[in-house]
Amino acid sequence: MDSMTFNGLSPLLAYTAVGLAVLILLIAVLVGYRALLRAGSGKGLIPPLDEETGSDTLPSVTVVLYSKVDDDRLYETLSRIYEQDYPSFSVVVVCDASFEHTEELADRFSTEFPGIHVTFIPPESHNLSRRKLANTIGVKAAEGEVVVTTVANIEIPSGRWLAGLAAPFSDREVEVVLGYSHIDYSEMKSIWRWYREFDDTLVASRWIGTALEGNPYRGDGYNLAFRRDTFFRNKGYARTINLHYGDDDLFVDEIANEDNTRVVIDPDTILRTEWGDSSSRVWSLDKDRYDFTARWLPRAPFLKAGSVSCAQWLVTLLSAAAVTAGILSGDIAAAIIGALPWLALVGADIAVYRRAAARLGSVRLWWAVYPFMMARPAVNFFFRMRHRRNSVKNYTWQRHK
Repeated sequence: MDSMTFNGLSPLLAYTAVGLAVLILLIAVLVGYRALLRAGSGKGLIPPLDEETGSDTLPSVTVVLYSKVDDDRLYETLSRIYEQDYPSFSVVVVCDASFEHTEELADRFSTEFPGIHVTFIPPESHNLSRRKLANTIGVKAAEGEVVVTTVANIEIPSGRWLAGLAAPFSDREVEVVLGYSHIDYSEMKSIWRWYREFDDTLVASRWIGTALEGNPYRGDGYNLAFRRDTFFRNKGYARTINLHYGDDDLFVDEIANEDNTRVVIDPDTILRTEWGDSSSRVWSLDKDRYDFTARWLPRAPFLKAGSVSCAQWLVTLLSAAAVTAGILSGDIAAAIIGALPWLALVGADIAVYRRAAARLGSVRLWWAVYPFMMARPAVNFFFRMRHRRNSVKNYTWQRHK
């Protein structure tokens, strides 16, 4: 290719890359970040309990706590729950333990935690979803109008957690409130720790942003609130009884809509789940199960996210081509123009991610944002291929030990 061809080609590539860069920035805003970031300024977000919300308008709440942790860790979590600044709540603990051990816990906790109800899942219940079974047992035992589902290994940031989740229920039209939790990766030391936090933030930004825009399709089962009668009206998890998972995403997709759902992501309500050395394994399991259940969810949020990833790669490749063409043709100005879309893309990725991470209480990365963003499609593909080999285990007829 001669110099004249390069001279004509490099500006064309540069301007094309510029156009695509503008397109990707517009798409990135429309994918859900806009709603999430607007929520950070107080728009589109139902706030926690405030001075104008009287206690007489707040519903009674039952926290359904699924426990697979040791007794001391469970005690710490119960202590934090009973410190909540909320007028009327109760707690149902569903232990993944034997009847005898559950009885011991009930005797120990009944004197310190008034009104607590401790029950258990039979150890032989392998052919059922244990989380769905635990939640169903908990909801049936619940006394409150509103049920909050969570787990025992959580870190509660404030005494106003329950108030924040329950405040939207002052509106009788509200049936579902979506909270948020994220995994504590502090015990991990490798770069994969930062990638996991990055990936969690992007996934949460997508479903939270979509919910804020009026199209809820997923929740967080560790920080989810719904009316008890809504659960029974939906016949609980009957539609997904053949699946081990779906207690938060498929269930929310069934019962939630624009009119009856609110999102609460105030710092007082964002939980952190602590898995210790198992945090990496839990992250992998979560990716596998959400990839499996995604086939029954609306496609639009996933297609939008995929279009952003494709546009980012197009901008990167076209910018690289424009810079190369400019250099080979000796047109330095065209090479610089060709690099501008890529620089704009990197800057936009970092800025938008950092704002979303701040809103969700995640780590605010700098230099790693762009390489993580570009590597993410390959990582997701790897997990998807691995998941397909094991997808049969997601069905309840596949025995889990």
